[in-house]
Amino acid sequence: MNLTLYLGAEVLVANTIKVAMELVKNSDPVLLFVNNDAYSQDMGADLWQLFDSKRIKVPLFILGSAKVPLDEVTVFDSNIQLRDVLSSMARQMKITANMMAEVEHPEFFPLPTKFVIPGWQTTINIYISKNEQFEVFFQPDDVITGDELDQLDRDLNFQLYVKSDERLKFVNSLTGQISAKLNDPNLSNEDRINLTATGYQMVMEQARKIGIGQGTMELADSCIQSISTIVDDNPQINDLLNFLLTDSTSLRYKHSLLINYIGCHIIKKTNWGSREMQETFSFISFFQNIALSKDEHVLITTNEELENSGLPEEEKKLIENHALIAAKLVSSIDKIPFGQAATVIKQHHGSNKGIGLSSLSLSINPLSIVFLFAEEWANLVLKFSNENKRPTKKEIIRMLHKKYNKPGFNKILPILHTLDF
Repeated sequence: MNLTLYLGAEVLVANTIKVAMELVKNSDPVLLFVNNDAYSQDMGADLWQLFDSKRIKVPLFILGSAKVPLDEVTVFDSNIQLRDVLSSMARQMKITANMMAEVEHPEFFPLPTKFVIPGWQTTINIYISKNEQFEVFFQPDDVITGDELDQLDRDLNFQLYVKSDERLKFVNSLTGQISAKLNDPNLSNEDRINLTATGYQMVMEQARKIGIGQGTMELADSCIQSISTIVDDNPQINDLLNFLLTDSTSLRYKHSLLINYIGCHIIKKTNWGSREMQETFSFISFFQNIALSKDEHVLITTNEELENSGLPEEEKKLIENHALIAAKLVSSIDKIPFGQAATVIKQHHGSNKGIGLSSLSLSINPLSIVFLFAEEWANLVLKFSNENKRPTKKEIIRMLHKKYNKPGFNKILPILHTLDF
């Protein structure tokens, strides 16, 4: 995305070595970049060996450790700043700062209107397109009303735009106002749930496309605190479920919120639970599915379901590795607030390596065990709701007992009976 945005370069994406080699064969790439941190094996080394054996002379850049000759391959440390990666790649492409400044961008940039919230006071001109002409629709300091947003939803041909050079200002203004609204103690329960969903979706989009920067993390913090407020304000989970299961917010958000609710309930009942542990769990449940790009991915919960899903191989690979990828993304956060968060995120499907959906290690972190129970409960509720059914607490506990009646796990089972469901 950044190469396209700043350098005007066309970027082709490959998720497997086979696809990468096909792209090299069928196109004329200037360089190849490998995010080694996103794979369980040394993908960078495997590609270099293929390049070397076939005498392919395309420059190779690798993010993360790789067993390659450093005099022939550029390897970046996982903690390197994005600008340094871009600078190094730009030099290889013989792109100078002056050339970057001269790259032409469209004058107007389409707004993701699903993120715009009622009551947002604009800070820049916002435009609509009529007959291929752009007209000002909202001016700075205008307040966008709910009725106006409803009109946007009804008119599928309606699109808002901002000037391309004001995109960052737009994003900062909107995320700032979402954070401010979420910090309002008088926000109603329904408005808080929906507004937090908007913030959650913005964080997920930004994290997948540009990483977790300071602005993204500030919005994430506000959302996580808001989710904790939702949990505290809904002592009976049925009240929350009755709203969530009829609401139009994303499945990934509902999944995260339910896991948070159930996990925090379990932690409160353990002899080692604390408020800090609940805050850690809230952080984990917020970011655990950050790598997933579609709602339907959440409902694939076993290796067998993944194999039989009929999804393209690249999507299957993403789902298989999403715990590991999410852990790597979270590890990149400057001054990560909770030390064990990345470990639990990597283990949140039961594997110490963060690969697969239904492998189970008995040596995982105690908080990871809590997460397994909370996620399984949320999965069952969401899967049943897809068939317009609601499982009983007795049914859920029976299924969890069958799956997790193991040393280190069975201490959690009695706590589940205390959940008001």
